[in-house]
Amino acid sequence: MQNKLTIGKTFWALVIGAFTTGMGNGSVFGAAVMCAVGRGPYESWGGWYGEAYNPSTFSGFVDVMMLAFGLAFAIIFGLAMKKHGEIESQRDNTGW
Repeated sequence: MQNKLTIGKTFWALVIGAFTTGMGNGSVFGAAVMCAVGRGPYESWGGWYGEAYNPSTFSGFVDVMMLAFGLAFAIIFGLAMKKHGEIESQRDNTGW
């Protein structure tokens, strides 16, 4: 049997479910870092246009952490789905 959990079939689960879950974890991490070490000497809070993704601004640091965690979680989830599909394709399919 072949692996039925292809990227095409799991794409939306990866993009919506995994990426947004990782982004939520990244925002919590960014906020925890800000609480633990302080906001630092940020000249700008970084909420406008390109500054929103500049890690040297307050908002940019949290935004970059959200994107990094989202990407990492989506990659890990994709690898897990691939391995799960491989294991399922090798099991005995005789039924209950």
